[in-house]
Amino acid sequence: MFFEVEMRRSVMVEPHELGGTLQMQRAMLRRLIKDVEKEVGSDEYGFHVAVTTVNGVSGGKIQSGTGAVVFSVDFNCIVFKLIEDEVVEAEVVSTGQQGFFVSCGPYASMFIHRKEMTGFSFQPGPSPEFNEWRDSGSVIHPKSLVRVRVKAHSIWDPKRKTFNVAGTLNGDLLGVVVDETGKDDED
Repeated sequence: MFFEVEMRRSVMVEPHELGGTLQMQRAMLRRLIKDVEKEVGSDEYGFHVAVTTVNGVSGGKIQSGTGAVVFSVDFNCIVFKLIEDEVVEAEVVSTGQQGFFVSCGPYASMFIHRKEMTGFSFQPGPSPEFNEWRDSGSVIHPKSLVRVRVKAHSIWDPKRKTFNVAGTLNGDLLGVVVDETGKDDED
């Protein structure tokens, strides 16, 4: 789920930020953090959480025409990425006839299809926020906390800045953990 990975980026420092060594280092670090936050995530690493360590900086190259200096920076970054077959706890966001969506950290679009929850049946409510999935002893509705297994992981969508993930409730120890009232499934 959380990993620390090594990354490399080109970082541009504007001419007005050039000065003493300390001023230039601060400007480079600010720009690196801003660029990594703006990127949000990548297919290879998942969601970028935080830059932790700068490991090395190449000698800067002056960009002709602008006077900016471009550095190649090696750094470590904490990332968050779901992996196939990983079991996670997630909050139900919405329910419908085909299944339900859950949110787990920055992953707001994990979908559990009706075929991936054996024994559950759909119970429509008077409006979508009251729709439920029920089995013999559990009820799944918006705000329920469920334990799911990651089944499939899609590639990074840079426009929407997210991944699409499919999950399953089929398996041991998967299903409702807590509903929105805080009642455990075991109560």
